[in-house]
Amino acid sequence: MPDRTILIIDDDETIAAVVSEGLKKYGFITKISYNGEDGLNKAKQSVPDAIILDWMMPGLNGKDVLALLKQNENLKNIPVIMLTAKDEINHVSEALTLGAKDYIVKPFDIDNLIMRIKKILI
Repeated sequence: MPDRTILIIDDDETIAAVVSEGLKKYGFITKISYNGEDGLNKAKQSVPDAIILDWMMPGLNGKDVLALLKQNENLKNIPVIMLTAKDEINHVSEALTLGAKDYIVKPFDIDNLIMRIKKILI
């Protein structure tokens, strides 16, 4: 799936870099944002094919970003994968109810993440 753009929104620069490098090895184009507000702006400026979104971020958190994405007519159909350390079932349920396509708990396996990205983009 070359030339597909994935927006990574995560305040942890190391995780964002690992995800970005992993995606690039499979031909994806990546954009990184380190906070929710900037991530929303980047999505509005250039609609990505998918978003990988952290839940816990200062300011606008991932849950809020997801809700705002789904309320925006131009962004609501972007598939979102939550990538977060929050592993409680109520958080998984809440994210899926808000419209996330998948939910991956950190620490994560990059190959598993790539497989799930490919699956939601088919």
